[in-house]
Amino acid sequence: MPVKVAINGAGGRMGRRLLSIACADPNIELVQAIEYAASPLQGKKVREVEPEADSDIVITSELAAGADAVIDFSSPQGTSALAKQAEGLGIALVIGTTAKDFEWRQAVKKSSAKVPMIHAQNFSLGVNLMFKVAAQMAKALGEDFDIEIVEGHHHHKVDAPSGTGMGIAGAICDSIGRDVEKDLVYGREGQVGKRTKTEIGVHALRMGSEIGLHTAYYASEFERLELTHRASSRDVFAAGAMRAAKWIAGKPAGYYEMSDVLGL
Repeated sequence: MPVKVAINGAGGRMGRRLLSIACADPNIELVQAIEYAASPLQGKKVREVEPEADSDIVITSELAAGADAVIDFSSPQGTSALAKQAEGLGIALVIGTTAKDFEWRQAVKKSSAKVPMIHAQNFSLGVNLMFKVAAQMAKALGEDFDIEIVEGHHHHKVDAPSGTGMGIAGAICDSIGRDVEKDLVYGREGQVGKRTKTEIGVHALRMGSEIGLHTAYYASEFERLELTHRASSRDVFAAGAMRAAKWIAGKPAGYYEMSDVLGL
């Protein structure tokens, strides 16, 4: 039986790819497409929003009963509202919205006490492997290596650093005992002084149509290693989110990771 899926943020770049992939997947039934109340897309059919999506479902402004899971790529405010709606309706949450706001992430996570939830920094298999390998490299190389993280995205992206960049930083910090709130340095300007042994630099590029570029650098006095992931299509994220929705449907309430979905 197909998994019934709702998509929040259906008119965005990721939302439109999700609509297309959902409609093409025989194991998915698209039951709702959601946009914010003042969106000019309200009342339009899905096929009018995304020509590759063969559906006459109409864009609405709130989550309704009937979905097994809702996939969210919207905004921090939109995600917060959606999480509360999903709680009341008993609908599983697959969240791809990102922001460098630790308190916001913790507030959203509270909904996992009532419904199953995945809040992923990135849904691609390659990136989730990168989280694991980046952490292993940091631990193996030790304190003699400086670590810097550079992420790049298209010039329309509104938040920085990216959720994936923060995910890499978080995985590294967890592996070597660093503090994501104290040891990360976001860019450098002016007389910042000598680099400390514990700091990890995180830098954001915004350029052209870049879909997603992430590199972790490890450098000692004698050598440098670079671990890079580059996305060539947004479909890698949309397909991963759809895979997560299939996996989480019917699971008990709780907070799950993409590593659970992928078996990493």
